[in-house]
Amino acid sequence: MGGLEAAFMGIFGIVLISFYSLFFIVWIFYIFTAFIMGITLFVFWLIALIDCIRRDEKDFAIGGDNAKLVWILLLILVRGIAGIIYYLVIMKNNRSSDKKLKKK
Repeated sequence: MGGLEAAFMGIFGIVLISFYSLFFIVWIFYIFTAFIMGITLFVFWLIALIDCIRRDEKDFAIGGDNAKLVWILLLILVRGIAGIIYYLVIMKNNRSSDKKLKKK
């Protein structure tokens, strides 16, 4: 093996190691991000479920007589996205109406 071939193999090895290092760093970042997002969604869902259980039946803006039961079932069965929808539809609307009542 000549000097040129050895140099090429050395450079190729360095590039290959750099590629695998970059791949490993991206993979670790992806796993870490997915873990943080999963924990965040779980906490958000848990807060929404506890709020739904504690909230009175009359405080639900949308729904009829069984609105609380429907929201609890939705939160249990559809977990992640249901917590976000519950926050936008129920929790956020009631907070803004509570602020209006406090100003009066």
